[in-house]
Amino acid sequence: MIARITGTIVDTTERAVVLETAGIGYLIFTPFPPAELGTVITLHTHMVIRDDAQELYGFITLAEKMLFSTLIGVSGVGPKTALQMLTLYTLPDLVRAIKDGDAKAVSMVPGIGKKTAEKVVIDLKDKMEGFTAAENGVSSDLLEALLSLGYKEQAIRVVVSNVDGSLPLTKQITIALQLLGK
Repeated sequence: MIARITGTIVDTTERAVVLETAGIGYLIFTPFPPAELGTVITLHTHMVIRDDAQELYGFITLAEKMLFSTLIGVSGVGPKTALQMLTLYTLPDLVRAIKDGDAKAVSMVPGIGKKTAEKVVIDLKDKMEGFTAAENGVSSDLLEALLSLGYKEQAIRVVVSNVDGSLPLTKQITIALQLLGK
C-alpha cells in the first residue's frame, strides 16, 4: 500500500496530477490540483485496486484522506463519487452536512441520488466525531442555484467558502455571483 508520496508536479488535469519521484511519474486523482507545475508536494494517498485498474487518490491533509476512506466505506459510494464530494465541499462543510443530517446537500454532488445521500448521512452521522465541522454549513440551496446556472464545481468550491451562510439565500447568491464574476 502506498500511504504517502513526495515529489514534483510534472502535469495536471482537472481531476489529477502526475507526481514524479525517483524518476517515476504517479498519476494521482485529487479533489482539485493542489499546486502549480514544478512544485514539490507531499500527498497522503489511498490506493484502490480493482480487477481492471490500480488507482491512487491523493490529499493534502491526512484528515481529507481519512474522510475519503470513510466515505468509500458506504455502500454505493465509490472512489470517484467520494472524490466528487471532496471537490464540491470543503472538508468542514461536508462534515457539517453529514453531522446535520443534510441529505439534500449531499445529493448536490453529481452521481449521488436522494437514496444514496440519505444512506451516507445515516451511515456516517455517528462516524464524524474525529472531524471538525464548519461553523456555518454551506447552503445546499446556494450550491444548487450556482450549479443550475452552469458554474463549474471547482469555481463554486472556491466561492462558497467566502459567503456567509447566515445571510438570506438571495443575498448569498448575489455575493457568490459577484465573486464568480471577478
